Amino acid sequence: MPRTQVSEKLVAEFQNAFAVERQLLNRLGVHPRIVRYYGPYGIEGKKDGLLLGEADCGDLQSYIERHDNEIDDALKEKWCLQIAEAVAYVHEKGIIHSNLGTTNILVHQAGQTPDLLLADFGGSRCLELGLDGNLLPDDPFMDPQLTSFKSPKVDIFSLGIVIYIIITGHYPFHEGPAPRNEERFAYGDRVQTLFTQGVFPDLSSVPFGSVIAGCCCERKFETAKEVVLALEAEKRCYASW
Repeated sequence: MPRTQVSEKLVAEFQNAFAVERQLLNRLGVHPRIVRYYGPYGIEGKKDGLLLGEADCGDLQSYIERHDNEIDDALKEKWCLQIAEAVAYVHEKGIIHSNLGTTNILVHQAGQTPDLLLADFGGSRCLELGLDGNLLPDDPFMDPQLTSFKSPKVDIFSLGIVIYIIITGHYPFHEGPAPRNEERFAYGDRVQTLFTQGVFPDLSSVPFGSVIAGCCCERKFETAKEVVLALEAEKRCYASW
């Protein structure tokens, strides 16, 4: 494809993502677990940006890699519930995030401990509004067994992986920081093969392991709200021990 056609295609994709994100953020409105949207932002009359609220600690993946030893069990539990609540709210609004992952979740500290904010809706879908950002989750957040990408189940598998990473501090089948550059492609091939075969890391001693399994192995959850309820139930069990 000629370079000019490639450039035009990229511009069109960017414009679509911008339009999708702007409309979906308007639809979502104000919610404590969604990045705050203040309106379009532009210079010299061109509205080519979005004015968003502050998230002073960066994205979740970077935060985990910098501070994993400082994240205690109470904060991990809080974060798992927060991101599940965020996805549940998004689904209630008829939106599928479609690209949920630890780099699309922001960390912001306004109180004693940091909170999570779901962001990056440029690749999302909303059938009611006829909007499609045409993105799918990256590895390892993509379910290779999924046959339809117009269902909230796209996000349920991704949510299970996010919870796994919050709890363990690393990607499935990978120790240390998230794979990057060439390593990322090799990891993606390997993890997709394992997930296709129904192979998942042992969850028997992982907190919220049954919830992660429900998202990624048994695939029993239809909505993120069910994940929220399962997390709350398991948290009550831990508290009673």
